[in-house]
Amino acid sequence: MAKQKNTSAQAANAVDQRLLRDRKFRVGRETRGELKQPREESQHRLIHKIGHLMVDIVEGGEQLGAHDAVKRLQLDADVCCEIVEMDATPVIAAVLDACEAPLGAGARKVPAGALPEIRTIPVKRAESLSFGEMEQARFQELFDGLTEYIGRRYTHVMLDDVRAEFWKMAGQNRRVA
Repeated sequence: MAKQKNTSAQAANAVDQRLLRDRKFRVGRETRGELKQPREESQHRLIHKIGHLMVDIVEGGEQLGAHDAVKRLQLDADVCCEIVEMDATPVIAAVLDACEAPLGAGARKVPAGALPEIRTIPVKRAESLSFGEMEQARFQELFDGLTEYIGRRYTHVMLDDVRAEFWKMAGQNRRVA
């Protein structure tokens, strides 16, 4: 990028101001960054409204916040998820400890012979919904996938007015295939 004098940047809103302050950006200092198009904020709020709906209708969901409900939906629907390799050491230690607790010290010898060969465990992780992490096109894919999943899995148990409200929220923001 070309270097220019007397240019300025300004935070668009209070959230961006807080982020700049938290990251210790100061007036008069040279900065460098990647420019991105903003995501549709209304759609981001809407997906959290859908998260609240899931908290209300899914058994066990009442213990979750809207964001956690969306993350669970992501994993259940396998939408915008990735497989990451996790260090297996703590899991193996827990399994060996669990063998030893009820059966005694010798009980860990047999599994201890095989388990240390396992170095990593593949784990499915939901991608971040953060504005800085997920581009609009990927977020649209997430939104479409989650609303399709909810439509298949949960709308049959929704009350008529709740189902109508869900499709109203989802239908206006879905990309038609």
